[in-house]
Amino acid sequence: MKKIDAILHPVRFRIIQSFLDGQHKTTKELVKKLHDIPQATLYRQLDTLVKAGILTIIEEKPIRGTVEKVYSLSSEELVLRKKDIVDVTREEHLQYFLLFTAQLVKNFEAYLLKDEIDFERDGAGYRQVAFHLTEQEFLELSRELSAVMQKYVNNPPAQGRTKRIISVIAIPEYERGTADEQESGSNHRR
Repeated sequence: MKKIDAILHPVRFRIIQSFLDGQHKTTKELVKKLHDIPQATLYRQLDTLVKAGILTIIEEKPIRGTVEKVYSLSSEELVLRKKDIVDVTREEHLQYFLLFTAQLVKNFEAYLLKDEIDFERDGAGYRQVAFHLTEQEFLELSRELSAVMQKYVNNPPAQGRTKRIISVIAIPEYERGTADEQESGSNHRR
């Protein structure tokens, strides 16, 4: 199985999201947290994630004649490299991206279902910013963002801390036509 398929499967993606707080999880904790996923499906998908190296079993605790596994996320394995996506078609990329954005929509919908929402108080929002960057500037920006996120990614849950999902999507915009064609085209649309 391709790594990208292991990660971007609807159920496995939700399992991975539950580990983004940096904490280890037992099967029992996952069953409780992901209560809408049938247990047999959850166990099967956990096994797939372990075989793909995305989750590792860091401990096995004997409990009343059974063994409870403790899982840890391998953040390094979540990074998709060029070799992981070399034979992915455009259609597959779009499918994966749609799954990714659908998960964002579900997270945002869950937030909106709260009894009382206040974007400013809750630190919620969405925005889009365009930058004009050379390849080197983009690499520097990426490294700086990674460094800032790395500083906080392993904070354990604690009183006063709210789990926040921050997603970063970078899409280079390739402009169609020449600047003159774009200008005359925009005049026609007015």
